[in-house]
Amino acid sequence: MSRKETIETQAKALHEHIFSKPEDTYAGRPWELVKAIDDFANANQMMTFKGPKIEVSKEEIKKIQPPPKTFIEFGGYVGSSAIAWGAILREVNGTDNFNVYTFELSPFNASIARDLIRLAGLGGVVHVVEGPASASLEGLFEEGKLKKGGVDVAFIDHWEEFYLPDLQMCEQLGLFREGSKVLADNTDFPGAPAYLEYVRAGVGANGDIQYQTESISAPGKFRDTIVEVSTAIRV
Repeated sequence: MSRKETIETQAKALHEHIFSKPEDTYAGRPWELVKAIDDFANANQMMTFKGPKIEVSKEEIKKIQPPPKTFIEFGGYVGSSAIAWGAILREVNGTDNFNVYTFELSPFNASIARDLIRLAGLGGVVHVVEGPASASLEGLFEEGKLKKGGVDVAFIDHWEEFYLPDLQMCEQLGLFREGSKVLADNTDFPGAPAYLEYVRAGVGANGDIQYQTESISAPGKFRDTIVEVSTAIRV
């Protein structure tokens, strides 16, 4: 079985597990659903952004002022982290006046994510965009759904070789404002050295954006893991 087939088989098994429960178990209860996905993922070695890292990310998101209203995610998979982002943005804004856009290459995984997001009661504000992340990003910008200076948070958690090119596309489109945050998973393992070198250098490719970056530790199953948090301090 290929890696793609394994990932999609796990997504299907998760979907069946969640929807085998009575409908009111998770309907409109995003944090209960995130916890259930987390438990299933831990038991089945699924590559999801798990609870402890969500918690440290939540603390970083809560620091953003004014409260973030536009969140983009590179790597949606089954939608578990997107559900968490939606729940967090609902908490910090006190309303549903926000949007989360999560990019997922696999149509199969995107359909799973949409079902779970709807179950969580976030279907109106958390949007799954199918296709390559770079094309999805450009498409949203051309449609006017993403605007210059309009992205408050970006989360990068797809294939590590695309971390830096996708960050630089955000810069080229002028999506960040002063105070925008970029969260990146898996920079310690399996690692994204080109991305880390870039954000730690502090200055973007064209010299028109400056970052302050920090490696934040979260407890993992076997060892602590890292969420790299980069804040735009000049744009």
